[in-house]
Amino acid sequence: MTRAGHLAARFAGSLRARHLDRADLEFVRQFLRPEERACWERLRRADRAESLATARAALEALGTDADPAWVAAALLHDVGKAETRLGSVGRAWATVTAGLVGHRRARAWPNAMGRYVNHDELGAERLRQAGARKETVAWAGAHHRRAQWPATGIPPEICEILAAADGEPSLR
Repeated sequence: MTRAGHLAARFAGSLRARHLDRADLEFVRQFLRPEERACWERLRRADRAESLATARAALEALGTDADPAWVAAALLHDVGKAETRLGSVGRAWATVTAGLVGHRRARAWPNAMGRYVNHDELGAERLRQAGARKETVAWAGAHHRRAQWPATGIPPEICEILAAADGEPSLR
């Protein structure tokens, strides 16, 4: 799937996001520490559903003996979106606008669109302040910026798995 197709599917999914059931919430509890779960619980329903799908895809790729920190990183990668206060349409507009003007420039905007484009850094800071595991903080801060992956300390193959689980195109 192309990046545009991926984003269109995410947008459509956000409009009809389902409520998570008891089994879904137990899956989350299994992998997140209480301080991490508090960050995750601030997410909107659509973001929770997307994070759960990402974590399940990551776990499938990693295998049942996976380090729980990587599944937690998949669950928490987008917690900064809770700081943006944008709905689905606003997020779509922010994504298109950032694509047109450049992400670096959009990140500097002091408005909701700038916060949305900068959700990775906002999420990393929220997790850091909450006392989350360093792996979850690192992945939240770098998940959209491949050039930063080496500085995270996360093995490259894990970065690739987490990114693929999130629908990001692979360089391999």
